[in-house]
Amino acid sequence: MNISKRSMNKLLFLIVTVFFFQAGIAQKPEAEIERFIRDYAKAYENITKSRDKQSVLKFVSKDLFSTIIKSNVVDNFGLIQSSYADFDAYLEQLIRTEGMQVDYSIKNFLRSKVRGRTGVVVAEVALQVSSKGEIWNRGTEITTFTLKQFKSGWKILNFNVVSLEEEQNKGTCLTELFKASTGNYMVKTIVPKGDTYQSNVNNFEFNPGNGIIYINLDGENNYSWLRDGPITRLASGSQPEKVVGEGIDEYDAILTIIKEDLYKNNCTDFKNKK
Repeated sequence: MNISKRSMNKLLFLIVTVFFFQAGIAQKPEAEIERFIRDYAKAYENITKSRDKQSVLKFVSKDLFSTIIKSNVVDNFGLIQSSYADFDAYLEQLIRTEGMQVDYSIKNFLRSKVRGRTGVVVAEVALQVSSKGEIWNRGTEITTFTLKQFKSGWKILNFNVVSLEEEQNKGTCLTELFKASTGNYMVKTIVPKGDTYQSNVNNFEFNPGNGIIYINLDGENNYSWLRDGPITRLASGSQPEKVVGEGIDEYDAILTIIKEDLYKNNCTDFKNKK
């Protein structure tokens, strides 16, 4: 049986077309979940502008659970495990923090796989959190997204994140307090500082006055305090007096000054070691 050259070309074209069509079908589930993750990333990045939690929560299952292993700028590790409720509360915090901005972009998809109604995407993510132009933290996350396909579409069941911090200017601070035999106090506070952490030492001395206690900070009278009442930063130069908080005892007064005045711009929360 003789086949003309023209017929051979048509047959070859048909075979090639079927091959690429089948290849496209085979790749379609992975491409679909990758698009889904890109859409999630865009919604998450935009939440401080949209102020709409549902624009992000619609991508995740109510059974969501996550594990975050965080390596900070000095290679200390931390573990955070959270649920759907925790994620909801975190989004609420982002929305309520004035001037907050999140930059969250997919740099690369490292691996994608679909089997039945289960999907897995491993992505390299660039993350930066800033407020009013000041960078709080910046780094890279390697995130494994585990997805399940429901009748309504794909949902994220799990985030498994390894966070590699490259810059940290605001975050959790550690305070450690020592009391000397003289009754004075020394406080060491470790605060984030770019690509490292900075250790600061402050000395506190309490001097009772006429119904008022004066708090001497590093050799100067900086604060007045009514025991179990307000703590006032004294006027200095062009700076007027300012109430920074309250304290029920000396230890509480020191922590109030550390948290609400000295390192307020460096720390989002504190861990205290007495």
